[in-house]
Amino acid sequence: MNTAQQDTILVNGNPVPLTEGLSVADAVADLTGRDITAAGRAADGKPLGIAVALDHAVIPRARWSDTMLEANQTVEIVTAVQGG
Repeated sequence: MNTAQQDTILVNGNPVPLTEGLSVADAVADLTGRDITAAGRAADGKPLGIAVALDHAVIPRARWSDTMLEANQTVEIVTAVQGG
């Protein structure tokens, strides 16, 4: 019987299985259902309106693709909300 526990990360407070080579851009794509370019923009050209913090530090969009996630890290993906 295999009792090994899979590594996880927390995304917006929810445990998510960690797959090898998962980047911040991949996590954003998974959450939004949209392809993300290497520059951290939506591939469809429409506004993304998202910011990402990794272990409480904001990650610039240009670094999303090359920032790899590791076990037990905390990722907060927040969406801008318009209103008054």
